[in-house]
Amino acid sequence: MTPVTIERPVAAEARLRPKNQLTLPEAIVDALDARPDDVLVFETDPGQPGTARVHLVRHEFAGSMTGTYGTTESVIAFLREEHAAWGE
Repeated sequence: MTPVTIERPVAAEARLRPKNQLTLPEAIVDALDARPDDVLVFETDPGQPGTARVHLVRHEFAGSMTGTYGTTESVIAFLREEHAAWGE
């Protein structure tokens, strides 16, 4: 599949449904060149309330670095220890 080249800003609306679900408008899917099973990462900044950036992570890349920093359990244990140390 050839990526779509969009040379202008794209704006589209989507309504958040009761279970925090939304359907991405086709114009946004095309602009991101998103495909089924791709992951969208939403990032907010307290300095810009009401704004979120969306980053596309290709399905084939998702999880490709698993294990780089240890197992999930070891990473969680490390983070819990670090968090506990903040309270001291």
